[in-house]
Amino acid sequence: MIKSVLYAFIAALLFIGCSSKEYFEPEEVIDSLSLSERFDASLVDVNAHSATMDDGSIITKKGIDTTRFPQGYRFIFKNDEWALAVKVGGRVFAVKNEFESRSLELSKTVASLALQDDLLAVVFADNELALYEFSTGRLLFKEPASKSAVADMRVTTPRFLNELVLFPTLDGKIVIVNAQTKELVRTIIVSSEQYFNNIIYFDVINDILYAATPSKIYSLGNKEERIDLQVRNMVVNDEGIWVTTKQGEIVSLSHSLEILHRQKFPFAHFLGLIVSDDTVYAAEKESYMISCGKDLLECSVYDIDLEDGFFFTSDEGFYFDNVYLQVR
Repeated sequence: MIKSVLYAFIAALLFIGCSSKEYFEPEEVIDSLSLSERFDASLVDVNAHSATMDDGSIITKKGIDTTRFPQGYRFIFKNDEWALAVKVGGRVFAVKNEFESRSLELSKTVASLALQDDLLAVVFADNELALYEFSTGRLLFKEPASKSAVADMRVTTPRFLNELVLFPTLDGKIVIVNAQTKELVRTIIVSSEQYFNNIIYFDVINDILYAATPSKIYSLGNKEERIDLQVRNMVVNDEGIWVTTKQGEIVSLSHSLEILHRQKFPFAHFLGLIVSDDTVYAAEKESYMISCGKDLLECSVYDIDLEDGFFFTSDEGFYFDNVYLQVR
């Protein structure tokens, strides 16, 4: 009897929670936007820089790529020579062209990786960091795993900066290693939250390092700067920084992380963000596209035909499951 009452009480709480959930409802919708393309394949995996479709097709920040991977591989990284994908358990498959490919067997599942020349930088799913000789698979450096909890799917890849390798970790840090001496140079703590604290944005622009976790933005130029923002999406360019937040805001910041403008869209759940020459585009979960000037002073809302499933943002447009909307 007591167990039945308890189950009924829990069910009632769940019903109340679901029924009270609120959604973004714009006051005015300007028009509907037509989709640019529809694909036969659907997205099955995404990270901060790339996406994989269920037919082995891959998408980079530049759009659909001609490279294909066997089923079961998750595409992570591409440079001018190689495209790399991984499989659960530690297998790395690299494709150079239709005539040349290469496989590596690493010790465990990979979260992210990057390649420069013959140097492969790897962040494992348990947060261990390593450097390998790409041509032979020989281990060159290993940094033991530090504790990490559940990670956001937008895992970022390592960066190469002269002789340095910068590893974005799954617990809110950037670990800097000298690739020549194979020594740890510095560890930067971006955020120290317990859950969902991996680096979701990471880049070096005009000699300034920018990084973000879901709760904080960090920059390192002439000095270190930090700001607390619940980040969903982030774009940095020569003109500034734009962020969408978990509170339904679009925020613009200076390169020194000073907030310049912010616009609130109550209950908006943002999926992606693109900044063009003169416009900020934010895709919203309830099938809306919000378009603002770069100063965020004037914004318009449009309908879009969203599909359920994974979502990926390229430099030119938004991919939803098996459809694409180009905005640039």
